[in-house]
Amino acid sequence: MRRTATRDVVLGDQTIAKGDKVVLWYLSANRDETVFDQANEFVLGRPNARRHMAFGAGIHRCIGARLADLQIRILWAEILKRFSRIEVLQPPTRTYSTFINGYTELRVRIPSA
Repeated sequence: MRRTATRDVVLGDQTIAKGDKVVLWYLSANRDETVFDQANEFVLGRPNARRHMAFGAGIHRCIGARLADLQIRILWAEILKRFSRIEVLQPPTRTYSTFINGYTELRVRIPSA
């Protein structure tokens, strides 16, 4: 997702000169503190969660986004029916990527009662 600037431009407070290489980092869009309160926190009840960029936007919006939303809603509803508590045992290990913002590992314990 790299582009080369075809002319000088100012974006925010950054000057991009003609010929400069510009890289789009998707994961940083979902951590924009001007859009999301507690941008670096995992907040299940985030009121503006649909503003995240996981499924793209505009003409590049993923057609499976609604299905994925439904699947995750059903998954959590079923998990929460079965288990009253899920304890996170240690901080998650994040996936090292400039393309996706994900987890490689998240250790949890589900108490039996």
